[in-house]
Order: sequence, then C-alpha cells, then structure tokens
Amino acid sequence: MKNYERILELKVFSLQEIYNLTGNINTAKSLIKNLLSLNYIKRVKHNLYVVCDIEFKSVIADQYMIASKIKDDSYISYHSAFDYYGVKNQIFYEVYVSSKKRFENFEFEGYNYTFVNSRCDFGIIQEGKVKVTNKERTVIDCIDKTELAGGDEELFLCLELMGKLDGEKILEYLKYYNSQKLYAKVGFMLELLNDGFGVKEKTIEECRKNINERTYYFDNETKRNENKYISKWNLIVPKIFLTRGRTLYW
Repeated sequence: MKNYERILELKVFSLQEIYNLTGNINTAKSLIKNLLSLNYIKRVKHNLYVVCDIEFKSVIADQYMIASKIKDDSYISYHSAFDYYGVKNQIFYEVYVSSKKRFENFEFEGYNYTFVNSRCDFGIIQEGKVKVTNKERTVIDCIDKTELAGGDEELFLCLELMGKLDGEKILEYLKYYNSQKLYAKVGFMLELLNDGFGVKEKTIEECRKNINERTYYFDNETKRNENKYISKWNLIVPKIFLTRGRTLYW
C-alpha cells in the first residue's frame, strides 16, 4: 500500500519511474506485475501504465495526462487542444498527440491516440501533468490543418469560442511557419472573428503584408462545397464562414 500511495501521485508512469522510486529494476518489475494483478494499475501500452482507483478500479488519469506521457516530448495538439480548452462543438474520441518520436496509434479506454509529427517546440505549455499547445498555436495549427480540427464547420465553431488571443504571439509563430497561404488564412479568420479574439489591427495588417498574389483554396473541403472568393486575402473560403461570421465580405 505504501508503494501504491507513491505511485498514485504519478498517475501515469513508465518502468523507469518505478525504478527511480525503488532503486532496483527487478523490484520495479515485480511491483508493476503485482499491481497489475491486483487491478491497482492498468497497462496503457508497452511501458506505459496508469493508476486505478482501488475501490472502483477505474482509471484515475484522463486522456490528456495519458497523451502527455506517451513520449517524453509528447503534447496535446489540434482539435484535442480545442477539447482541452473546452471550446469543442462535437465530442471526439480521437486524441491528437504531437511528438518528434513516432509511436504506433493505439486505443485505450475508448480513446484513440493518434500520432502527429511535431513540427516545432514553441507554443507548448504545461499545466500540472498535461502538456498542450497554447491557445495561439492551437488556433494557427487548426487553421493550417483543418482536417485535424474536425473540418471547416467544427473549426469555425471552436474559433468562435476561443476568446482573447495574443497577436504578438501569433505573428511570432507565423514567422516560423513562413507560409504565405497560412498568413492569408490566419489573417482572414482573425479579421472575421476579431470581435472575440481582440487582436490589434496591426496584427491583421501584418498578415496582409505577408501574402502574395497567388489565390489559394482555404482547404480541400472548400473545393468540394459552396465557397466564395475573398479578393483582399486571395482566398477561396467556405461560405459557411461568411454566413456565421461578421458581414465583411458580402
């Protein structure tokens, strides 16, 4: 029971962390084996375990804690970050986990943990045992890859709920991505929903300065559905954005 109390604080752990507690690898392996047999812990995947409540045998850690421990550099991203911030519109059982170290996708306790290659190390925060992209990077990443944000309508509904954003951080991150298409997409969405985001006009104007004359579809989904050309941003965007957003482009 003493060991269980110490492990309880970890919530999600690997063999190495139990070795760090016991100081002996054989003791650590034996302890994990015993706790598994008592249903005090569950195996999530190879070398990853989660603590269970003794009375109800239910998993204590949530999907965000588990995802943050899959690799030492893993963090919650894309729609799963929206979900973490409580701005989801639909219930998703897909957990997007970014890391520079690939892992095989797996299912545990009803959630599918899906690997997404980590493109950069910035804009990641840690809250307790959870690592997640901050709001500004989450917005940029989801606008960039709408298929990982649940599609155009889900993206828009989540962005409507996102609240205030830091325009300086957005420009800082966009410099790293160095994509004229992404400057256009982000600038367009910031302008359309700025009543909620509250970024300064100079942030939107800076996005404008970094686009070229090439015309882009917002994403592949836009090509298949009703859309509208926005000359200011050289973008072809989903009409659903314009029917729900501010009437800037009619």
